[in-house]
Amino acid sequence: MTLPQIIGFGAHKAGTTWLHDNLIENPGICAPPMKEMQFFNHRMTGQKWMIPGMKRKLQRLRDKFGAAGKHDRADHYTKLLKLEMLTEEWYRAAYSRCPGDQQSLDITPAYALLDAENLRYMNELLGPGFKAIYLIRDPADRIISAVRKHMCESGDKQFSVEHWLRQITEEPHRKRSDYEATIQLLDETLGDRVLYLPFKQVKADPVALLRRVEKHCGLPAGDYPNASRVSHMSPRAHIPQGVQEAAQILLRRQYAWLEQRFTPDFLSDI
Repeated sequence: MTLPQIIGFGAHKAGTTWLHDNLIENPGICAPPMKEMQFFNHRMTGQKWMIPGMKRKLQRLRDKFGAAGKHDRADHYTKLLKLEMLTEEWYRAAYSRCPGDQQSLDITPAYALLDAENLRYMNELLGPGFKAIYLIRDPADRIISAVRKHMCESGDKQFSVEHWLRQITEEPHRKRSDYEATIQLLDETLGDRVLYLPFKQVKADPVALLRRVEKHCGLPAGDYPNASRVSHMSPRAHIPQGVQEAAQILLRRQYAWLEQRFTPDFLSDI
């Protein structure tokens, strides 16, 4: 296939890097140029700041593979750098090296924020056969992990309960915790093409989780030697007493909706 047939929608801070790093080891997968291609969310938002960031990422990868003597890969990144970033032409070119007997993937957590129009466009571009994966993590745990990562990376040293709660209620963090809106739209647009996976199983039984992905996506069995390895663990930071409980209260609608949508056994593993 010359376009990805496996799309990872997120959720952010719910094991998407782990999923990507293991799936590219599967013999039926042609590795994409990178995790988080950002194509569909850029099409929706048109955010210009994404362009220079993508260029820098491609340049680093080109230099990395060039230094390792993998000149075919380096030449591919050079080709992508010459095209207009994040256009449909660029996206098609990114997957042009994928042979016909393999599938490729695009795991970009920000795709969970796509609206109905852009999900329809994705459907038209990729065709009706592509499969989707969505990892679900406990709403409070997910948002606290995301805020902790953001605060540590930005050098934010304010660790009061009030400051944490302000961070949690900011729009970017809040929207990424809106499972109700995301899953309802995925259900309406993609139906049973979406495989929902519980986050805790990434640690409890990672190979079994990958077997479910293989079956859903029509992939051969892989070995996955690094299935038990943690990817992108959030930086350590002091979480004040009361933040967890406050996050659970703020997100009580999400908990109530998840209880209606999924089984108790599934929810016990998120």
